[in-house]
Amino acid sequence: MQERKPDKNVQNRLLHFEDCAHAIDQLFRSALSAQGNNAFGEFLDFASKFNNLSVYNAMLVRLQRPGAAMVGSRKQWSGLGRDVLPDAIPIVILHPFGPVRFLFEISDTDGKSMPAQDKNPLFAQGEVTDELFQHAKKAAENFAVEVVETDQYGNHLAGTAAGLGVCPERLTNNKERSFRVKLNAKHDLPSRYATLAHELGHIYCGHLGKDAKGRWPDRHNSLTEKAMELEAEAVAWLVCQRNGITTRSREYMNNLIDEAGLEAVSMYSIYEAANRVESRTVPKKV
Repeated sequence: MQERKPDKNVQNRLLHFEDCAHAIDQLFRSALSAQGNNAFGEFLDFASKFNNLSVYNAMLVRLQRPGAAMVGSRKQWSGLGRDVLPDAIPIVILHPFGPVRFLFEISDTDGKSMPAQDKNPLFAQGEVTDELFQHAKKAAENFAVEVVETDQYGNHLAGTAAGLGVCPERLTNNKERSFRVKLNAKHDLPSRYATLAHELGHIYCGHLGKDAKGRWPDRHNSLTEKAMELEAEAVAWLVCQRNGITTRSREYMNNLIDEAGLEAVSMYSIYEAANRVESRTVPKKV
């Protein structure tokens, strides 16, 4: 009996499924390791928010522009009184009965203000000098933290912090880093500084693991996610207040307090973390 040849269309569809599943599932597993079980709900919420797109295209937006707030074509943005910036990088999605379609996130555009745009809790206001911003970044380097800025984040993602799993014995080279903070380069300087303080707060409070040189312990197993967020936001609020920057941190913290479990919150860790962020003198290497 002659063996039946496999259908090439079937094979191609299966290969396409595997490629798509690998990309999205890998992103989900990374989020799961960083956010815990909350990542599941976040992925579902993201897909449900963009109900003008297919679920798959919503995930393509999530892959290319984490934290996207609003997306649209050039024509759609023009109809809302906004123009796509000349250097904007498009988000590629699949187009029905065609190859691909290009979308742009609100931070890729400029023009007429959108409803609630000015009330975004991620944004801060005040006079922040580049010297102050660079000083906090320089101090972070001496605490084995790499700070980078990216234009691949959407308007609703201000920044992230992550542990890099560097072993203590590898920290002899100045280029070795234990942690990394990524900031949304599209946000203004006050907002980036406030975000930097928040993400460094997570690191310096021990939410992502201990410091290889013993400057803070690993506390991630002793705190709830809400408590860690409260501590980090308290660090950002304290640093910003002391430097004349206005944020919505106080309102955000008030919403977290009831769920955080204040018994486990460490004011000492908050003060120490704020001191490291502010760092009036750049710390010496030890």
